[in-house]
Amino acid sequence: MASDVVMFPGQGSQHLGMGREVFDAYPRLCERADEIVGYSLRELCLEDPHGRLNQTARTQQAVYFVSCLMYLAYTERHGDDQVRCVMGHSLGLYPALFAAKVFDLFEGLEIVSARGALMQEARDGAMVAVIGPRANEIDEHLVQLEFFDVDVANYNSPEQVVLSAARPRLDELVPRLREAGHRCVPLPVGGAFHSRHMEPSQRAFARFLRDREFAPPAKTVISTTSGRALGADHLLEELVFQLVKPVRWWQTVAHLARTGHKTFEEVGPGTVLTKLSTEILGDEPSPQPEPWK
Repeated sequence: MASDVVMFPGQGSQHLGMGREVFDAYPRLCERADEIVGYSLRELCLEDPHGRLNQTARTQQAVYFVSCLMYLAYTERHGDDQVRCVMGHSLGLYPALFAAKVFDLFEGLEIVSARGALMQEARDGAMVAVIGPRANEIDEHLVQLEFFDVDVANYNSPEQVVLSAARPRLDELVPRLREAGHRCVPLPVGGAFHSRHMEPSQRAFARFLRDREFAPPAKTVISTTSGRALGADHLLEELVFQLVKPVRWWQTVAHLARTGHKTFEEVGPGTVLTKLSTEILGDEPSPQPEPWK
């Protein structure tokens, strides 16, 4: 039996060896995907001989493609018709849209490739995870400390929030947050993702997507920026503005649970979202931070 909600992870879930269980099952899809990206996704994920798996552009291609293959394998076990609701953490929206038949596997890969390349160009920013029982008070603390130019990028759980800003401002902020009792963990990323610093990338991505037409979702797709179901009329807006809006993961999962969804299953590399969602809905301790984008 498929779960009420299928969740797809974003960047940060990548790890060496991901996709090992599905690459051999879909050789033709792998061959076509390699033609699109210009290199072997299998080699990147399983061997990473050139140390590029954690480069934003390639990470996003790899996580998207592996998540889609894992979804195909998932539907072979459970049936595609059994999956009625999908959602994704930032990049994870794209395999969710593939699952909902908004675009096919390869158009999605082309879009993700452009997204990842534009995000990789965004430099001079930084991100830091704020962890602990008072992390959910971070908005108030930023106001009190007068750091109005620091944005919340991810509301991952009540005990884990991620901030984005120019690197010098985070260098100034982190000691003050630690003085206030927060645990702060800098994330190994090259930009201030999900913040106002992504506006140039957002505008370029909007131009890239401008003439594309998408099919209406065949399944309910939940936005993790608004918590609402995405209709065909709002897909382009969601893809574009997602780059500068925070991921409201904990609020979205809590809302779905309140409105009758009982089971959440992660499809994709890793178990980051499973741990977060268990923490939100149950009593599991907070996981280590990941640079989800």
